[in-house]
Amino acid sequence: MEDLKENQLPEVLDFIRLLKSRGGKERIILMDAADYRILRAVAAYRTRPPHPSPLAEPTLEPVGLSEEELRPEAEEAADGSQARWNQIIAAYLDGHINLGRAARLLNLPIDDLRERFLRLGVPLRLGPETMEEAQAEITVGLSIETP
Repeated sequence: MEDLKENQLPEVLDFIRLLKSRGGKERIILMDAADYRILRAVAAYRTRPPHPSPLAEPTLEPVGLSEEELRPEAEEAADGSQARWNQIIAAYLDGHINLGRAARLLNLPIDDLRERFLRLGVPLRLGPETMEEAQAEITVGLSIETP
């Protein structure tokens, strides 16, 4: 802890999670809030039943995700902030939004989100793989209204 700068300490101490090690003993793991929320969102996504998505069915077009679509779910949930992260990460994992859009909706720099995904084992999709996917991304991007 001595190597941490004073302004980093609150972020690191936001979440202290107890996990069982291989030996069956409990140990403390320090994790910042964003990593914790990402892991919770991925876990929630992985427990969902199979459903149609652009990544699972390439014939489906991404529908994007706007700020307005996030508000109703976040306001209804008891933990609105985690509900927001769940919805954004699910849209990313389904292929409805790209990494840049996810970062913007989460209020994180794209490089920060990319680094977190790499460290946490979240799959990175860095751009369309086909011309059809590129056109679908352009169509979705043009359809999103900005304030």
